[in-house]
Amino acid sequence: MPGFSRNSQRRGFTLIELLVVIAIIAVLIGLLLPAVQKVREAAARMQCANNLHQLGLALQNYHDVYGSFPPGQVRAPYAWWTVNHGWAVFILPYLEQQSLYDAYHWDQALAAQANQGVVARPLKNFCCPSTSEQDRYDTKGGLLPSYGGKAACGDYAPTWYVDPALTTGDSQGVLAPNCMTKLTDITDGTSNTILLTEDAGRPRQWRAGRPGDDQTIEGGPWAGFWTGITLQGSTFDGTSRPGPCAVNCSNDHEVYSFHPGGANAVFADGSVRFLPEGMNNRVLAALITRAGGEVVLADDF
Repeated sequence: MPGFSRNSQRRGFTLIELLVVIAIIAVLIGLLLPAVQKVREAAARMQCANNLHQLGLALQNYHDVYGSFPPGQVRAPYAWWTVNHGWAVFILPYLEQQSLYDAYHWDQALAAQANQGVVARPLKNFCCPSTSEQDRYDTKGGLLPSYGGKAACGDYAPTWYVDPALTTGDSQGVLAPNCMTKLTDITDGTSNTILLTEDAGRPRQWRAGRPGDDQTIEGGPWAGFWTGITLQGSTFDGTSRPGPCAVNCSNDHEVYSFHPGGANAVFADGSVRFLPEGMNNRVLAALITRAGGEVVLADDF
């Protein structure tokens, strides 16, 4: 035909060219995915820090109203099954959860059936977005299973106390059990004393990034009363306490997160800082105690 030429025909990809293109795309995806994951983790870590900041503000607002921080746990001596409450319910009105606070029965234990509607409510303020198994429930520890109770879990823990072997002074934290701490009691300084930090993944056991059995570690519920940090440190594989590892080795009442390199914490002055993996146990103990008399420098963590 006039004007027709074999050279004017569109030539398709050869098999080799197609394979080269696919290989290039695969390499680009391989390079892109780690970057996307880093961006996602950075955003999750920022959201976690914001959660802790909001919880820290709620604790400070509670202090402004009542003249002290709430107790890290309320437990009647020799009768924990009759009256017990966790720290978190106290600050619900300062987290825009007044209706949930009003529904809580203070004259009954948190595990009572009357409180099931409160403790079983998931609250995002208490959950780190980096944590595995976001929608977790505790169906065993801290509850009375006779009526099938459950409690929605969270990832943040109040500072209770440290092993006396880790300090030469007072071993109590700001949110110690059955104790309402005033700002004036924090003689180590509010910028050097942790209010809350991460102890994520409970009630499943986590050891140095490895999951263990579910419903085995107490303190998972955000409304629970066995939630506190009781720092001893653990072995680096997380299998036993005490030990030299302070951060991200065990979630059994130790500082633990799913962030690479460390865990978030909110201090008594409202600031949120990152506690690095590898920090010294005694330094972390000094940051938890409210009146231990230790001196912590910025370069220490």
